[in-house]
Amino acid sequence: MTVARDEEKLLLGKGAAFAKAHLKRLPQDEDAWEADFQALPKPVTQSRTDYRRMAVAQDGTLLAESVVEGRPTVNDMATLLASAMRRPLTGHARRIHARGHPQWKELFPHLTELGVEVAVRRELHGVQQAYHGYLTQQREAYRAGMVKPTGTQAAVETLFPATAKWVPGYGHIEIGDQESFGFIVRAIDHGGVVFEDDKADTLAQAMAALQKGLAEHFEREGIE
Repeated sequence: MTVARDEEKLLLGKGAAFAKAHLKRLPQDEDAWEADFQALPKPVTQSRTDYRRMAVAQDGTLLAESVVEGRPTVNDMATLLASAMRRPLTGHARRIHARGHPQWKELFPHLTELGVEVAVRRELHGVQQAYHGYLTQQREAYRAGMVKPTGTQAAVETLFPATAKWVPGYGHIEIGDQESFGFIVRAIDHGGVVFEDDKADTLAQAMAALQKGLAEHFEREGIE
């Protein structure tokens, strides 16, 4: 029978990432680390949420990071901390700051045996900063070959301000010919279709209808 990741028990001893006998021999300093898992953006075709695990030192140094497929378990946290402890010239932190997820609790007594104090925190600013830095790097790498708009093309955001507001912060739009419906334009958020128009015959008409519809939507919702 396969054990669900949520139900995994902590692996210790020979062959495990968190081998206390080895970790006890590492040096210890007075630093405080943050350790956490951040959900990664996922393609619309992927139902599983993956996570980036990160351990960050008090000065912002990224000690260990990797990707976990699916919901993190106690062994994922143990592996993260063991990797950070084994980092050259690092050793133990005196304190670990982590969020109070139930799946970590099995690990806490073993950290105590290593002389590591665990403090539960709601906010882990070092991890958040490192995560946002990672996302920025990924986005810049992805956009390296992006086609830049001409000055005339860039003016679209001025011509259609409500649409320009909608796309980066509220949802997405669909424009084009749809079988049985003809030319159609839609604005869609996580809850479904917010605006739809099938009267347009051209892209310009569709964009004008979309701009009007989204402007009215923002006004109804009290969004400036």
